[in-house]
Amino acid sequence: MEIKRFKEINTFFETTGFEKRTDIPAFFVFRFEELNIDTALKMPPYQKDFYQVALMINGENASASIDVQSTDKLGNTLYFLSPDHIFSWQRNSKMTGFNVFFKAEFLDFFSGNFKSEFSLFDLSNKNFIKLDSKELQNILIDFEKLYKEYNTPNSYRHQILQSSLLSLLFKCKSIDEEKGSTKNLSKKEETINRFRNLVTNSFIKNKKVSDYADLLNVSSNYLNQTVKSVTGKTAKEVISNQIIQEAKRYLKYSTDDISEISYALGYEEPTHFIRFFKNQTQITPNEYRKNLM
Repeated sequence: MEIKRFKEINTFFETTGFEKRTDIPAFFVFRFEELNIDTALKMPPYQKDFYQVALMINGENASASIDVQSTDKLGNTLYFLSPDHIFSWQRNSKMTGFNVFFKAEFLDFFSGNFKSEFSLFDLSNKNFIKLDSKELQNILIDFEKLYKEYNTPNSYRHQILQSSLLSLLFKCKSIDEEKGSTKNLSKKEETINRFRNLVTNSFIKNKKVSDYADLLNVSSNYLNQTVKSVTGKTAKEVISNQIIQEAKRYLKYSTDDISEISYALGYEEPTHFIRFFKNQTQITPNEYRKNLM
Protein backbone atom coordinates (compact mmCIF):
# COMPACT_ATOMS: atom_id res chain seq x y z
CA MET A 1 0.00 0.00 0.00
CA GLU A 2 2.46 2.61 -1.19
CA ILE A 3 1.29 6.20 -0.77
CA LYS A 4 1.34 7.91 -4.17
CA ARG A 5 3.08 11.28 -4.33
CA PHE A 6 2.40 13.91 -6.98
CA LYS A 7 5.24 16.26 -7.91
CA GLU A 8 3.33 18.46 -10.34
CA ILE A 9 -0.12 20.04 -10.25
CA ASN A 10 -0.97 18.94 -13.79
CA THR A 11 0.09 15.37 -13.06
CA PHE A 12 -2.38 15.32 -10.18
CA PHE A 13 -5.13 16.54 -12.53
CA GLU A 14 -4.31 13.78 -15.03
CA THR A 15 -4.77 11.16 -12.31
CA THR A 16 -8.08 12.56 -11.07
CA GLY A 17 -9.47 13.01 -14.59
CA PHE A 18 -9.78 16.80 -14.33
CA GLU A 19 -9.58 18.18 -17.86
CA LYS A 20 -8.07 21.58 -17.04
CA ARG A 21 -4.33 22.33 -16.87
CA THR A 22 -2.41 25.23 -15.40
CA ASP A 23 -0.08 27.37 -17.49
CA ILE A 24 1.73 28.45 -14.31
CA PRO A 25 3.45 25.27 -13.01
CA ALA A 26 3.63 26.58 -9.42
CA PHE A 27 0.04 27.84 -9.14
CA PHE A 28 -3.57 27.10 -10.02
CA VAL A 29 -7.04 28.01 -8.78
CA PHE A 30 -10.35 26.54 -9.91
CA ARG A 31 -13.97 26.24 -8.87
CA PHE A 32 -15.36 22.90 -7.72
CA GLU A 33 -18.20 23.52 -10.17
CA GLU A 34 -15.69 23.16 -13.03
CA LEU A 35 -15.01 19.52 -12.22
CA ASN A 36 -16.38 17.45 -15.08
CA ILE A 37 -18.44 14.28 -14.78
CA ASP A 38 -15.35 12.10 -15.35
CA THR A 39 -13.40 13.65 -12.47
CA ALA A 40 -12.87 11.30 -9.53
CA LEU A 41 -15.39 11.54 -6.68
CA LYS A 42 -12.87 10.20 -4.20
CA MET A 43 -9.14 9.67 -3.83
CA PRO A 44 -7.21 7.17 -1.71
CA PRO A 45 -4.43 8.54 0.53
CA TYR A 46 -1.75 10.51 -1.33
CA GLN A 47 0.84 13.26 -0.89
CA LYS A 48 1.83 16.12 -3.17
CA ASP A 49 4.76 18.50 -3.50
CA PHE A 50 2.60 21.61 -3.29
CA TYR A 51 0.32 23.40 -0.85
CA GLN A 52 -3.46 23.51 -1.03
CA VAL A 53 -6.13 25.85 0.31
CA ALA A 54 -9.68 24.69 -0.29
CA LEU A 55 -12.94 26.49 0.37
CA MET A 56 -15.70 23.91 0.47
CA ILE A 57 -19.28 25.19 0.36
CA ASN A 58 -22.30 22.94 0.85
CA GLY A 59 -20.04 19.99 1.60
CA GLU A 60 -22.50 18.25 3.94
CA ASN A 61 -22.13 14.92 2.12
CA ALA A 62 -18.38 15.25 1.58
CA SER A 63 -15.56 14.01 3.80
CA ALA A 64 -11.82 14.46 4.06
CA SER A 65 -9.04 12.71 5.97
CA ILE A 66 -5.56 13.82 6.97
CA ASP A 67 -3.88 10.50 7.73
CA VAL A 68 -6.49 9.01 10.11
CA GLN A 69 -8.03 12.31 11.22
CA SER A 70 -11.36 12.48 9.41
CA THR A 71 -13.90 15.24 9.01
CA ASP A 72 -17.41 14.40 7.83
CA LYS A 73 -20.24 16.76 6.91
CA LEU A 74 -17.80 19.45 5.89
CA GLY A 75 -20.46 22.10 5.30
CA ASN A 76 -18.66 25.41 4.79
CA THR A 77 -15.02 24.71 5.57
CA LEU A 78 -11.52 25.96 4.82
CA TYR A 79 -8.82 23.29 4.46
CA PHE A 80 -5.04 23.84 4.59
CA LEU A 81 -2.67 21.13 3.34
CA SER A 82 1.11 21.01 3.02
CA PRO A 83 3.47 18.58 1.24
CA ASP A 84 3.86 16.81 4.61
CA HIS A 85 0.22 15.75 4.80
CA ILE A 86 -1.19 12.42 3.72
CA PHE A 87 -4.62 13.28 2.37
CA SER A 88 -7.70 11.45 1.09
CA TRP A 89 -11.17 12.69 0.25
CA GLN A 90 -14.64 11.97 -0.98
CA ARG A 91 -16.41 14.91 -2.53
CA ASN A 92 -20.04 15.75 -3.03
CA SER A 93 -20.83 16.38 -6.71
CA LYS A 94 -23.06 19.30 -5.65
CA MET A 95 -20.32 20.92 -3.57
CA THR A 96 -19.18 24.39 -4.62
CA GLY A 97 -16.24 26.57 -3.69
CA PHE A 98 -12.60 26.91 -4.71
CA ASN A 99 -9.36 24.95 -4.72
CA VAL A 100 -6.00 26.73 -4.72
CA PHE A 101 -2.74 24.86 -5.37
CA PHE A 102 0.65 26.51 -5.06
CA LYS A 103 4.28 25.51 -4.65
CA ALA A 104 6.49 27.08 -2.00
CA GLU A 105 8.56 28.91 -4.60
CA PHE A 106 5.47 30.79 -5.81
CA LEU A 107 5.72 32.89 -2.65
CA ASP A 108 9.51 33.19 -2.63
CA PHE A 109 9.14 37.00 -2.68
CA PHE A 110 7.64 36.86 0.84
CA SER A 111 10.30 38.13 3.26
CA GLY A 112 8.85 36.46 6.35
CA ASN A 113 9.13 32.84 7.49
CA PHE A 114 6.26 31.15 5.64
CA LYS A 115 5.98 28.11 7.92
CA SER A 116 5.91 30.07 11.15
CA GLU A 117 3.69 32.83 9.74
CA PHE A 118 1.07 30.44 8.36
CA SER A 119 0.89 27.66 10.95
CA LEU A 120 -2.48 26.61 9.51
CA PHE A 121 -0.39 24.37 7.23
CA ASP A 122 1.54 22.91 10.17
CA LEU A 123 1.10 19.20 10.85
CA SER A 124 0.84 19.98 14.54
CA ASN A 125 -2.25 22.15 14.10
CA LYS A 126 -5.86 21.49 13.18
CA ASN A 127 -5.84 22.06 9.44
CA PHE A 128 -9.43 23.16 8.85
CA ILE A 129 -11.72 26.02 9.86
CA LYS A 130 -15.50 25.71 9.99
CA LEU A 131 -17.07 28.94 8.75
CA ASP A 132 -20.25 30.71 9.77
CA SER A 133 -22.23 32.63 7.12
CA LYS A 134 -20.51 35.96 7.81
CA GLU A 135 -17.01 34.45 7.66
CA LEU A 136 -17.93 32.61 4.46
CA GLN A 137 -19.06 35.76 2.69
CA ASN A 138 -15.95 37.58 3.89
CA ILE A 139 -13.42 35.02 2.59
CA LEU A 140 -15.42 34.27 -0.57
CA ILE A 141 -14.55 37.71 -1.90
CA ASP A 142 -10.83 36.90 -1.74
CA PHE A 143 -11.20 33.54 -3.49
CA GLU A 144 -13.29 35.10 -6.25
CA LYS A 145 -10.69 37.84 -6.73
CA LEU A 146 -7.88 35.26 -6.98
CA TYR A 147 -9.90 33.22 -9.49
CA LYS A 148 -10.66 36.29 -11.60
CA GLU A 149 -7.01 37.39 -11.64
CA TYR A 150 -5.87 33.93 -12.76
CA ASN A 151 -8.28 34.01 -15.69
CA THR A 152 -7.49 37.61 -16.73
CA PRO A 153 -4.62 38.07 -19.23
CA ASN A 154 -2.26 40.71 -17.88
CA SER A 155 1.41 41.61 -18.24
CA TYR A 156 1.74 41.45 -14.45
CA ARG A 157 -0.58 38.48 -13.91
CA HIS A 158 2.06 36.44 -12.07
CA GLN A 159 2.86 39.25 -9.63
CA ILE A 160 -0.81 40.07 -9.06
CA LEU A 161 -1.56 36.43 -8.29
CA GLN A 162 1.34 36.26 -5.83
CA SER A 163 0.13 39.28 -3.88
CA SER A 164 -3.51 38.14 -4.05
CA LEU A 165 -2.60 34.70 -2.72
CA LEU A 166 -0.61 36.21 0.14
CA SER A 167 -3.56 38.47 0.96
CA LEU A 168 -5.89 35.44 1.00
CA LEU A 169 -3.60 33.56 3.39
CA PHE A 170 -3.46 36.49 5.80
CA LYS A 171 -7.26 36.75 5.66
CA CYS A 172 -7.53 33.06 6.54
CA LYS A 173 -5.09 33.57 9.39
CA SER A 174 -7.17 36.47 10.64
CA ILE A 175 -10.36 34.37 10.67
CA ASP A 176 -8.59 31.61 12.58
CA GLU A 177 -7.24 34.03 15.19
CA GLU A 178 -10.63 35.69 15.61
CA LYS A 179 -12.13 32.29 16.34
CA GLY A 180 -9.58 32.02 19.14
CA SER A 181 -8.54 28.45 18.39
CA THR A 182 -5.46 28.80 20.63
CA LYS A 183 -6.64 31.69 22.79
CA ASN A 184 -6.51 31.38 26.58
CA LEU A 185 -4.47 28.16 26.44
CA SER A 186 -1.50 27.79 28.76
CA LYS A 187 1.85 26.85 27.26
CA LYS A 188 1.38 23.32 28.61
CA GLU A 189 -2.10 22.99 27.10
CA GLU A 190 -0.93 24.33 23.76
CA THR A 191 1.98 21.86 23.73
CA ILE A 192 -0.40 18.97 24.47
CA ASN A 193 -2.81 20.03 21.72
CA ARG A 194 -0.04 20.37 19.17
CA PHE A 195 1.50 17.05 20.21
CA ARG A 196 -1.83 15.23 19.85
CA ASN A 197 -2.40 16.73 16.40
CA LEU A 198 1.13 15.86 15.35
CA VAL A 199 0.73 12.24 16.45
CA THR A 200 -2.57 11.96 14.61
CA ASN A 201 -1.16 13.46 11.45
CA SER A 202 2.33 11.99 11.26
CA PHE A 203 2.61 8.78 13.30
CA ILE A 204 3.25 6.83 10.10
CA LYS A 205 6.50 8.74 9.56
CA ASN A 206 7.39 9.70 13.14
CA LYS A 207 7.42 7.03 15.84
CA LYS A 208 9.99 8.35 18.33
CA VAL A 209 9.35 10.84 21.13
CA SER A 210 12.43 12.74 19.97
CA ASP A 211 10.82 13.24 16.53
CA TYR A 212 7.91 15.11 18.11
CA ALA A 213 10.11 16.98 20.56
CA ASP A 214 12.12 18.32 17.61
CA LEU A 215 8.95 19.34 15.75
CA LEU A 216 7.68 21.15 18.85
CA ASN A 217 11.07 22.71 19.68
CA VAL A 218 11.13 21.22 23.18
CA SER A 219 13.26 18.56 24.87
CA SER A 220 12.11 14.94 24.99
CA ASN A 221 12.09 15.10 28.80
CA TYR A 222 9.88 18.18 28.83
CA LEU A 223 7.48 16.61 26.34
CA ASN A 224 7.25 13.38 28.35
CA GLN A 225 6.67 15.21 31.63
CA THR A 226 4.06 17.53 30.10
CA VAL A 227 2.11 14.75 28.40
CA LYS A 228 2.26 12.56 31.50
CA SER A 229 1.01 15.35 33.77
CA VAL A 230 -2.09 15.96 31.62
CA THR A 231 -2.95 12.56 30.10
CA GLY A 232 -1.52 10.17 32.66
CA LYS A 233 0.38 8.49 29.82
CA THR A 234 3.90 8.96 28.54
CA ALA A 235 4.43 10.50 25.12
CA LYS A 236 5.62 7.10 23.90
CA GLU A 237 2.39 5.47 25.09
CA VAL A 238 0.32 8.07 23.22
CA ILE A 239 2.26 7.38 20.01
CA SER A 240 2.01 3.61 20.48
CA ASN A 241 -1.74 3.79 21.14
CA GLN A 242 -2.23 5.72 17.91
CA ILE A 243 -0.30 3.11 15.91
CA ILE A 244 -2.20 0.22 17.51
CA GLN A 245 -5.55 1.93 16.92
CA GLU A 246 -4.81 2.33 13.23
CA ALA A 247 -3.35 -1.19 12.97
CA LYS A 248 -6.54 -2.65 14.44
CA ARG A 249 -8.59 -0.63 11.97
CA TYR A 250 -6.61 -2.09 9.07
CA LEU A 251 -6.89 -5.62 10.47
CA LYS A 252 -10.63 -5.31 10.94
CA TYR A 253 -11.74 -3.49 7.82
CA SER A 254 -9.17 -4.32 5.13
CA THR A 255 -8.20 -7.56 3.42
CA ASP A 256 -4.54 -6.53 3.17
CA ASP A 257 -2.00 -9.05 4.38
CA ILE A 258 0.23 -8.31 7.36
CA SER A 259 3.14 -7.20 5.16
CA GLU A 260 0.99 -4.64 3.34
CA ILE A 261 -0.39 -3.32 6.63
CA SER A 262 3.08 -3.01 8.13
CA TYR A 263 4.31 -1.01 5.10
CA ALA A 264 1.18 1.20 5.24
CA LEU A 265 1.98 1.99 8.88
CA GLY A 266 5.54 3.01 8.04
CA TYR A 267 7.44 -0.16 8.99
CA GLU A 268 10.17 -1.20 6.57
CA GLU A 269 10.15 -4.77 7.92
CA PRO A 270 6.91 -6.66 8.73
CA THR A 271 8.71 -8.45 11.58
CA HIS A 272 9.21 -5.10 13.34
CA PHE A 273 5.49 -4.37 13.13
CA ILE A 274 4.52 -7.86 14.31
CA ARG A 275 6.89 -7.62 17.29
CA PHE A 276 5.56 -4.16 18.21
CA PHE A 277 1.92 -5.26 17.92
CA LYS A 278 2.49 -8.31 20.12
CA ASN A 279 4.36 -6.28 22.75
CA GLN A 280 1.41 -3.89 22.93
CA THR A 281 -1.49 -6.38 22.76
CA GLN A 282 0.06 -9.74 23.80
CA ILE A 283 -1.15 -11.34 20.55
CA THR A 284 0.07 -11.23 16.96
CA PRO A 285 -1.76 -9.28 14.21
CA ASN A 286 -2.92 -12.56 12.65
CA GLU A 287 -4.30 -13.77 15.97
CA TYR A 288 -6.10 -10.47 16.47
CA ARG A 289 -7.69 -10.76 13.01
CA LYS A 290 -8.75 -14.36 13.64
CA ASN A 291 -10.39 -13.35 16.93
CA LEU A 292 -12.57 -10.91 15.00
CA MET A 293 -14.06 -13.68 12.88
